[in-house]
Amino acid sequence: MSMHHVTQEEIATEATMPERIVRHLVKDDRRFSILPKYAGKHFLALEGTIFNVMGEYCEHYKGGLWTMWELSNGSFYMNPQLSDSDVIMRCSGNHYEGSMSADAAGIVSCLVAFNRLTWSTRDERLCDLFYGLREWAIQHPESREILRAID
Repeated sequence: MSMHHVTQEEIATEATMPERIVRHLVKDDRRFSILPKYAGKHFLALEGTIFNVMGEYCEHYKGGLWTMWELSNGSFYMNPQLSDSDVIMRCSGNHYEGSMSADAAGIVSCLVAFNRLTWSTRDERLCDLFYGLREWAIQHPESREILRAID
C-alpha cells in the first residue's frame, strides 16, 4: 500500500477553492420571518423592490407566489413560482435580453434589489446579501445568464 504525499500545490488549491454553497427551502411556517431576519427594518422596501424588479425585467410577470431559499453562506433569495419553463428577461440599463428559469430570474431580481437598496439605504447588511447571493449565482448552472443580466 503506497501512501500519497500531499504537495504544496494541492494544499494551495484546496485552500483557495470556494466552499460549495447549499440552499435550503424556507418552510411555510417561517416565510413571514425571513425578510425581517435578513433585511431588518428595510424588509418591506426589499420585498417591494424585488417584486418591482421582476415586473420591470419580465413583461409577463403579473405577481404571484414566490419560493424562498436560505443559503449556507448567510444570504437568501426568492424566486417566482411561474408556470413557464423559460422566463424572458430584459434589462434596458445594460441592453440584456435572454431566457432563463424562474429560479435564475428570482436570483437576478434579488441581486438587483439588494444592489438598489444598498445604495439608497447604505445598510451594510444588504450589501452582504448581494455578495452572498452573487457567490451562489456564480455556482448556479445558469450563472452565465444571471451575470449577464446584472452586468
